[in-house]
Amino acid sequence: MSVTFRIATAADDRDGPTAAITTCQLAAFRTFLREQGERYGIVLADPDPDERGFLPNHLEARVCPVALATIARLFDYDEAVITVVEEAQFRRRRISVYPVDQASTLAMGIALTSDLGHELDLASNNAFALLESLGLRPDSVGEIPVHAVLARLSHPAVRRRAMAEGTSTYLDRLDRLLATADPDDAPRLEWA
Repeated sequence: MSVTFRIATAADDRDGPTAAITTCQLAAFRTFLREQGERYGIVLADPDPDERGFLPNHLEARVCPVALATIARLFDYDEAVITVVEEAQFRRRRISVYPVDQASTLAMGIALTSDLGHELDLASNNAFALLESLGLRPDSVGEIPVHAVLARLSHPAVRRRAMAEGTSTYLDRLDRLLATADPDDAPRLEWA
């Protein structure tokens, strides 16, 4: 069992834009992501399309490093796809492709994962230890405004407690995650 910590905003509370795509478009998109990833020296897709074996009909992809027009061309400039990719780039998020039904209908939407993938995924025991070191109740689901977490992290006693409990490496990763939050979006740290 694990707990994932991520940054959320009010936009995450609303249904985002989605676009219908075909399996052929997904295959072309996977190939495109692999080629662009090799060109940039980064992995743009999860699961990586270069891995051998069965390719699932779901995908999370980084779209921020790639020009919107280049992606739009792959999908014949479909307005719904352009809307999804543009919103994901604006919010610095990945896009997600997932099956809608058994008839191989696929949808593209905005993922909960940040573009850089700074989310913090910890085993439950480690997540509870991190929450306790922050002076929070160790629940498997929760949220707190980012500014409140930053205030806790600025207190020297929190850092000392984390060092004593062996969770200081998690605080460093949490710092990186919190640095991605835009204060203008009223961000919150969520975990589940």
